[in-house]
This record gives sequence, C-alpha cells and structure tokens, in this order.
Amino acid sequence: MGVNARHPALAAVGWACEFLPSMPSLSRPSTSATLRATVVLLALLLVAHAPMLLNDGLFMDDWLVLKPRPDFVIDIDFLLSAAGHPIFFSYDTFANWTGAPIAVMVALALAGILLGATCLVLTATRLGLLDRAEAVGFALIVWTYPGYQLWAGKANAVYVFSFGLLFTGAWLLTLAFSARGLRRVLLRVAAALVFLLSFALNSTIVLYAFMVLGLFVSIWRGGDAAHGFVRRTWLAAWRCALGYPELMVLPLVYWGTLNIWFKRIGAYAQHYGAHFPTLGELASGWKAFFITSYWDVVAGALKMTIEAPAPLVVAALLVGAALLLLRSETEPTTAKYTVAAPLLLAVVLFLALSFPYLVAGLRPSSLHFYESRHLLMFGLPLALILLGLKRWVEHAIGPKAAFAVVLGFGSVLSIGLLWDTYIFMQARTLKQEALANELVSRAQPAATVFALDDGFVDYPSRHVPFGFAEVTGILRLAWGNQPFVGFALRGERSSVLQDVELARTAPGSAFHHVDPSGPQATISFQPGPGAAPNWVLVRKYYACRLLARCDVSQFLRQLAEVTIKPGPIAGITPLDRAKADAMPSR
Repeated sequence: MGVNARHPALAAVGWACEFLPSMPSLSRPSTSATLRATVVLLALLLVAHAPMLLNDGLFMDDWLVLKPRPDFVIDIDFLLSAAGHPIFFSYDTFANWTGAPIAVMVALALAGILLGATCLVLTATRLGLLDRAEAVGFALIVWTYPGYQLWAGKANAVYVFSFGLLFTGAWLLTLAFSARGLRRVLLRVAAALVFLLSFALNSTIVLYAFMVLGLFVSIWRGGDAAHGFVRRTWLAAWRCALGYPELMVLPLVYWGTLNIWFKRIGAYAQHYGAHFPTLGELASGWKAFFITSYWDVVAGALKMTIEAPAPLVVAALLVGAALLLLRSETEPTTAKYTVAAPLLLAVVLFLALSFPYLVAGLRPSSLHFYESRHLLMFGLPLALILLGLKRWVEHAIGPKAAFAVVLGFGSVLSIGLLWDTYIFMQARTLKQEALANELVSRAQPAATVFALDDGFVDYPSRHVPFGFAEVTGILRLAWGNQPFVGFALRGERSSVLQDVELARTAPGSAFHHVDPSGPQATISFQPGPGAAPNWVLVRKYYACRLLARCDVSQFLRQLAEVTIKPGPIAGITPLDRAKADAMPSR
C-alpha cells in the first residue's frame, strides 16, 4: 500500500494537482491569426471604453492628488509619509508635472486595459490554455467588467494599469521559458520588475500567487511519480524556489519596503482593521462580495434590458461584428476536465480575491460607485464561469454556437452595463461642472464652510451625493486655494465638522489645508430647466461637444439652479472654536 493510500488527505491533494491543467508545451500560434484576433479585441475595447476619453472629471479622492489646473494647490506627500503608496505617489507626481494630469491618467488607464488584454490573449494562447476565440472573449469580459464602476476614475487609473502590468509580467515570464542566454535573463528581470510595479494594487499579489502556484504545479507534474507524493512535492517546491528565486522574494521585498520605509500612520493605519475573520464573518463577507460583484450586475442587466435597451442593442451589433470576424478561430475543446477546471478555479479565485479585503475589514457596495474600487479583478472569476459554461454547452450545439451564445451574450451585457456606468459618471461630471461654473460667476460670500443641498438626489435618475473631497475641490476651483470645507448636506452626519477636524489634525492627514471652524453658508443646488435623466443628459452633451449642436457653457447653465444662503448650516453641529472673523468677499 502506497503513502497516498494510507493518507487520504495526501491522496486528495495529489488528485487535485493531477486535476489542474499542466503547463502545456510552449507553442507558437499562427502569427497572422493571432494578430487578427488581437486587433479585433483591441478594437472592441477601444469602442467599449471610448466614453473614458470624453470624461475629464475628477471623482472623490481624485481631487486630493491631481490638479484640475496648474494653480490648484495640493500636497500629495501624505501618499509617502502616511498612506504608504510610493508607486501611486510617483504616478501622480509625474501626471501633475506634465500639466495635464487628467489626460495622463486616462492614457494610463487605456494603456493598462489594452496592454493587459493583449498580454492575456498572448499568454493564454501560447500556453495552449485557450483557443484564440476563447482568449478574445475571456479578455473582453475581464476588461469590460461592469461591477467595477470606476473605469472613468483618474487616480484609480493606477489600479487599472497595475492590473494590466500583472498580465504583462505573465507574458514576459512565458517568453522567458523558451528563451536562452542573455535574452532569458533580461526577460526574467523585466518580468520581475513589472510584477513589482503591479503590486501598487496590493491585491494583485493574490493573482501573482496563483501564477506561482501554476508554475509549481507544472514542475510537480513533470516530476517522477515513483518518488511518492511527499518527496515529489518537496522536490517540486525546491526546484521552483531555486529555479525562480526572484519570484519567491518579490512579495517579501515589496511588503518589507512598505513596512520599513513607507509605513502607514494615523488614519491610514486605522483604516485597515486587519484581523483574521471568524467563519461567520467570512461567510457574510463572501456573501456581500458575491451579491455586489455578480448578483447586482445581473439585476442591473435585467433592469437595463427593460428600461433602456438601446446600449445593449448597440453592444449586440458591435459584438456580432466581432463574432463574424472570429468565427474561424473557434475550436472544439477535447482536453480532460475542460469544463470543470475553469468552474472550480472561478470559485477558488473568487474566495481568494475577496479574502484580503475581509481580513482588512472592507466590504464592497454597488450603491456607491466608489465602493466598487475593490472589484476590479472580479471580472476574472466571471470570465472563468462563462468559459466553463461555453465548454459545457458546446457539446450540445458545437463550439461556434456555444461561443456566440455564452461568451458573445456575456460580452453584450458586459459592454452595455459598462456604457451605463460611463454615462452615470459623465452625468456626474456635468453636474460638477455646472456647479463650478455657477460658483465662479458669483462673488464669494463671507464663508469658508459650505453645505451643499443637492436636489439631484431626489431627481428620477441615478445620482450619488458628492463626496467631501469633491465639494471642497469644486469650491477651491471656483474661488481659489482657501481653507474651504464643503460637504453634501444629505450625505454626511450632523457631526461632520467634528469628523473633519479629527481628520485634519490626524498624523499624516491629507486634509491639513481645510478649516472646519470658519463661517458657514448653504448652497442650494437644484435641477434646472435643462436637467434630464442621465442617458438623455449625456446624449445632449455629446451632441454639443462632438457635433457642435449647441454651446457647452450654455448647456451647463441650463442644467442646474444655484443659490447661496450665508449663515449657520441647519442640522449641523458647529465646532466649539468657531471663528468670529468672516472671509472678505472676492
């Protein structure tokens, strides 16, 4: 009786390793066919993310790290001294240095999308994991995943770019497998550097671990079965560590660097309530991630199909054209476990991707777009599920029909919902611009603390109250670099000024430039005669901007009506040390 037979647990682990697909021999797919498939994918992604190019707005914390104009004063040293984000600091510093930070961040996000999708396709096809059509459909789902609602965010473009760098590193590592001599060394060094930069999005380390695990499984499967499970596993781990030492130490180097030279302090250290969650916390946390990542996405698709199907129709035409171009790339999948493997991996990957956030005490929400920032990589489990379903269905209807029905239909919904998110974010930008234009045309009242009474909250179209950084940033954009405090009246608690004071005086705070004790005023921001549901509003804006059918400034003036009432803010508890002197009018 062998060792595995005496130990059922070891036998189960060994079966799992055998169950996982091995690292296939590196093949060189047809260059012209791969190029055609890649071009189709890039064209689809450019069209899907085209609204990003027209959205020059800043959202939430974007206002803290990026300059909407050169004379807008910000201090992003907190990213280094308190938040522990040296890579973010580098990107933001460069973007501001160029004088066009919004354009730089849009370019960074698009580069991450296109580079990441291309490298995903090249890696998957070169390793023989997916055929070209599957790879295109898979990458399209990953890089248009609508559960992540911050594609138009500017500071979060670093997230998108880091995600793309992870797949770039995988492609470089794949090339290094078959390289020799100096080229192999250079490719491995480049891969290690790219992986290290991708860790700016900390949760990419989870995907990185899966890549290293795949390398280990490949080495394990290539070992001698006569050695027995334990010895075979030990030898595989030893060979993996000795053969790829840079991959083993990269996460340690990254986390060591952060914790020694860029340690989080103050509110940033407290933000992550790191603890090992109980089973109940894990269950409720995974449920929250599942609902936000997938259930709410499906519900949104059904709602959109009923209420506003036009984007889905356009997406169907777009994907349909791509299917015609890719019809010759679909191949039947005959390998063992082709259906079960992606479905099993989807479940494991979902649990693993959400686990670090649960340890940190963080939960996502689809109600506020900013709370979806944790979901960027959750398009991967979704793509794996659709891949497994496609391979299951193709046994009944054939590979081409299965590709069109499952991955094609999934892509239509994904792109349609993505456009819906872009429309929402563009409408938010227009409302910000309307408010800023109204304020800049008026003399500043004798106040520095402003509450925004946002009437768009009650308007029959999706709207999320502006955040503290947004309102404060708009005030500074309109009236200069003063210690303004601005907040949405219905988006904050009555103790908001006390909360701001605590944040302002905390070590390493990003809010040293504000003063919540100044004289107060209330800004009424109500829908104007030009207000409309988001889709209608943005369609009119595109017509004005792209087709010159109207004047954009006039369009914005019709969007909202603004009045300012100086005096104490109703329902807000004032600070004890309120200032007696008032700000002079501009």
